[in-house]
Amino acid sequence: MTAKVFLKPRKAKPLWWGAAWVYEGSIDRIRGGGRLTCGDLVEVCDHEGRRIGQGFWNPQSLIRVRMVTRGEESFDEAFLRRRMRRAFSLRRTLFPRGADTDAYRLVHAEGDGLPGLVADRVGDWIVVSFDDEGLVRWREVVLDELESVWKPRGIWRRVSRSARERGEGAELEGLLRGRAPESPVGCREEGVRFLVDPVAGQKTGFFSDQRLNRRVAESVAAGRDVLDAFSYVGGFGLRCLVRGNARQVTAVDSSAPALELAATAAAQGGVREKFIVEKANVLRYLDHAAKAQRTWGLVLLDPPKLVPRRGALRKGLKLYQEINRKGIAVVEPGGYLGTSSCSGLVDTATFKQTVQAAAFEVGRELQLLHVGGQSPDHPALAGQPESRYLDFLLYRVF
Repeated sequence: MTAKVFLKPRKAKPLWWGAAWVYEGSIDRIRGGGRLTCGDLVEVCDHEGRRIGQGFWNPQSLIRVRMVTRGEESFDEAFLRRRMRRAFSLRRTLFPRGADTDAYRLVHAEGDGLPGLVADRVGDWIVVSFDDEGLVRWREVVLDELESVWKPRGIWRRVSRSARERGEGAELEGLLRGRAPESPVGCREEGVRFLVDPVAGQKTGFFSDQRLNRRVAESVAAGRDVLDAFSYVGGFGLRCLVRGNARQVTAVDSSAPALELAATAAAQGGVREKFIVEKANVLRYLDHAAKAQRTWGLVLLDPPKLVPRRGALRKGLKLYQEINRKGIAVVEPGGYLGTSSCSGLVDTATFKQTVQAAAFEVGRELQLLHVGGQSPDHPALAGQPESRYLDFLLYRVF
């Protein structure tokens, strides 16, 4: 018998409207099903007992249930296969055969109605991450679908940061199907070749969610000196050089292995002499640049997630403001700033206010040119505002 999770009065409305998460504080009572364990399928009902749908139970998280079905539809193998094929059909539309991009997201967790499951194509390999025990139990079905449709050379598993925080360690990482990824792996984004490390790099190896924002950045790069701060493997910088015809790019990051991959990709692309790498703490680098009166025509800021939970909001916003203040200070008059936030708990309006406050602190005027978000292979769940987690703002700076 499937356990029923009843919500407190007035706590069901977000779920009726499409939200995917049931928080611990929203639960009134649980009936039936015996003792629940992590990954069990439960039925979610409002306070009056009306069924909202089904989801996966997780007693180790403040998000107690992650919804997977709606209404009377039930989760089973056939449902899972249909849901995965639905996700794949979007990617076939976005990236038809013969496209000049082979680095993109195949499954985007709640955004595709598959809670906790992330699958990225990186060149000839697929890298997966399970952030919910519910779909781990269906792992072989997931792998069968990925393998049969996309025919990768291999499928590799990474363990997400949130999973590590729950005590799931690196021993769960490794080869699931086929051959292990080569190191490094080559991949293409809109014709630009990158080198990534899906085994030891950040997350699944490449941040394809910034694809459209990189396109915007390269559109104002021609003839300019570009600073790619928090560059990782050079996503913004290499595109500004190869497609945007930038005069020169300086890539700054704290990771020597990532910078080495970026430099090698630049050499393979014939632009190494225009691609400068600097292993440094970005904030200290910006301080030194300001003291030396060094400026760039385009400054790109893409820091890691600074607000991982609500309790970190105040501290994270303060750090976003500091990063942007120091970044704005090294933009030449009439130049451009492209700044990002990948913290879903920071909405667009708040991020804009933070950047504006940073500009005020250094006496600069901003002209907002573009507001961007995550690429469409990272779909947001319309009823879950946090799932639109990425903001990219392009400004002209005076």
